[in-house]
Amino acid sequence: MPIISKLSPQGAREIVAHEGFVSRTYRDPVGVPTIGTGFTNRSATFKAYWIKTRGRPLKFGDTITREECHRILPQITDEEYGAAVVRHIKPTRQHHYDGAASVCFNLGPRAATWRWAKALAKGDARTAAELLRKTGTTAAGRRLPGLVKRRQAEALLIQRGIYSTSKAINVPPRADVARASSASDELRHYQTILARLGHYDGALDGLAGPKTTKAVFAFQKDHPHLKTDGVLGPATAAALERASAAGEAGTTTSVGALVSGAGVAAAQGGAPEWVLWVAGIGLSLAVLGGAVVAWRYRDEIRHRVRNLFKRRVTA
Repeated sequence: MPIISKLSPQGAREIVAHEGFVSRTYRDPVGVPTIGTGFTNRSATFKAYWIKTRGRPLKFGDTITREECHRILPQITDEEYGAAVVRHIKPTRQHHYDGAASVCFNLGPRAATWRWAKALAKGDARTAAELLRKTGTTAAGRRLPGLVKRRQAEALLIQRGIYSTSKAINVPPRADVARASSASDELRHYQTILARLGHYDGALDGLAGPKTTKAVFAFQKDHPHLKTDGVLGPATAAALERASAAGEAGTTTSVGALVSGAGVAAAQGGAPEWVLWVAGIGLSLAVLGGAVVAWRYRDEIRHRVRNLFKRRVTA
């Protein structure tokens, strides 16, 4: 059988459903400038296209239309991510190529060399799906429900040829997750973040409703670079993840303070010198870790401090 090397229209819709669409450059959960359907400068094909059409790599403030995004998506997928799928997996079924291409689009071309891909290359789609469900579900050390849901959908596509965008499944695109009518772990996750940030006072039930929409709208209004439409799209979801991580940026330093306090208490009690040494090392590592996290989310921390200052001035 011939090897499949081109993304199908249904496969393209699958990637769009997972990635969503954002017309203006935003930061993804780990701070990478992103636009359109998950396009970044990390993609050599996209970067070359952007330089050719804009004269420089992607930067903040850039925009893209939905039509342009949909036009270049198959080319970028096939030339970069699909090429890795063909090279390492050699799929002979369209749904195997589409599913594997979606995975590599999200996790990078090297994902085509991982255990799930090796199983698929051997023709064992069931094992590939089982392994895939446990693969690439975290970002910056944080387990994201959206990635869990995506891996489940891709595993189903690879194993059984079922596209999540088919009418039989009727799974809402990520951009419309706040409008979904059924309970969602992903939506519950963002309700929790919104509640922690003081925007949401409803039940953490994963169900869309007026309170969720109002909370999303309030968060977007508090972040002027976001479109204020009350829809939990990719840019808003990424901003929520970064806001949550920024709120936790001081946690490591707090742990360090506890370690330091323990060391002082041990010193007062005549503890062995090695206890003090361990406490000192713990404090140094904790403060360093806190500094690294704070630097990664410096833009969000700066934004929150500025807003806090404004509130105090106007109070």
